[in-house]
Amino acid sequence: MLVLLSSLVFVGCTNSSGETPSANDIKVKDDETPVTLKIMQTSSVSISDDAFQTIFVDPVKAKYPYITLELVRNGQGTRLEDLVTAGTIPDMLMIWNGQMATYSDLNLFQDITPLIKKRNVDLNRFEPVVLDAIRVVSDKGELYGLPYAVQLNALYYNKDIFDKFGVPYPKDGMTWDDTIDLAKKVTRLDGDVQYRGLDPEHLERLSFQKSLDMVDAKTNKASVNTDAWKQVMENAYKIYSIPGNAKDSNNFLKQKTIAMFAGINIFDALTTATTKDGFTNWDVAQYPSYKDNPNVYGMVDTHVLTISKSTKYADAAMKVLEVVTSDEVQTISAKKTLRLTPLKNPEIKKALGADNPIMKDKHIDSIFKSKPAPAPVISPNHAKAKAILYKSFDEYLAGKDVNTALREAEANINQALLQP
Repeated sequence: MLVLLSSLVFVGCTNSSGETPSANDIKVKDDETPVTLKIMQTSSVSISDDAFQTIFVDPVKAKYPYITLELVRNGQGTRLEDLVTAGTIPDMLMIWNGQMATYSDLNLFQDITPLIKKRNVDLNRFEPVVLDAIRVVSDKGELYGLPYAVQLNALYYNKDIFDKFGVPYPKDGMTWDDTIDLAKKVTRLDGDVQYRGLDPEHLERLSFQKSLDMVDAKTNKASVNTDAWKQVMENAYKIYSIPGNAKDSNNFLKQKTIAMFAGINIFDALTTATTKDGFTNWDVAQYPSYKDNPNVYGMVDTHVLTISKSTKYADAAMKVLEVVTSDEVQTISAKKTLRLTPLKNPEIKKALGADNPIMKDKHIDSIFKSKPAPAPVISPNHAKAKAILYKSFDEYLAGKDVNTALREAEANINQALLQP
């Protein structure tokens, strides 16, 4: 019997030619057991029901009919902390790379490198600087997920305001000093309407080009009393100290009294403003850069899809990652949801907004003239430090010396970090 069984085993492991197959010849059949994967939309990312259906549900269902995706939105009782406490951690997370360090102590993430190797996923398709922004979060360079979208920065401008005052439109390649000089020409009080020349969104946005955070994530010490932060503070001061250009709510899309808005991707909001409010006379130029760091916009700001360490369906989750980051789906995402791809493929990048009529004839090429700065690890104490630094900046605007403001901010942040 033993001899017979041995013969049967040997015969079962031979191919049609009688030879024993190599590992590469053996195909493992995918498990097609129906499974429902819960994907958590954390507080740091946003996605509409339509966009989730377009770039997640529909393409995954088309390729893997047995995989169902269920979106869990961040909200009252469904915050990630609530779900961790309840022991109902979703299978996957949609998260901003800057928020990942905050949740690293919760032991949520798993290194997906083994799954990538198992599925033969080609990481060379991705922009290296984007993958680095995910790896930097871990202690050993593990890869906790794959990016499905990446943020962009642009200089949006209201052509009506420039036309009104007879001022030339912004152009590509401008430094911050160039942009500030231009802002001075269109910051005017016309009747009872105050027009602001430039809205840089906020102080922190100006720091991202320098790959700065306010707290060193490794030492948990403040890191704002530096030459780099001084440059950022002084740049912001030049903008907000223009007479009539004081900090205010974002009226670029509302009252339409801001000539230039330097910020992140607002194409979705512009679509709404165009179709509902008739705001059509706008365009976009290359994001301004520092003289010592030309053609660089904000740091890598990417939306990442992770696989939870606790999931029972890691293989199915990896299939979802493959589909969402495929060339086909990334092209759909760029065309229909106006998201910038993290992939290298230039054709997919150029597809940004291709199916959106409001993007026609807009200077979208300007976006690709800049590259992102490397992303630092964003400290879990970021929000605490940010409040203190912003207060110091307001004091600087009110007349305090910049060196004093930064020195005091550093001390106050370190004091705050000692508190539980």
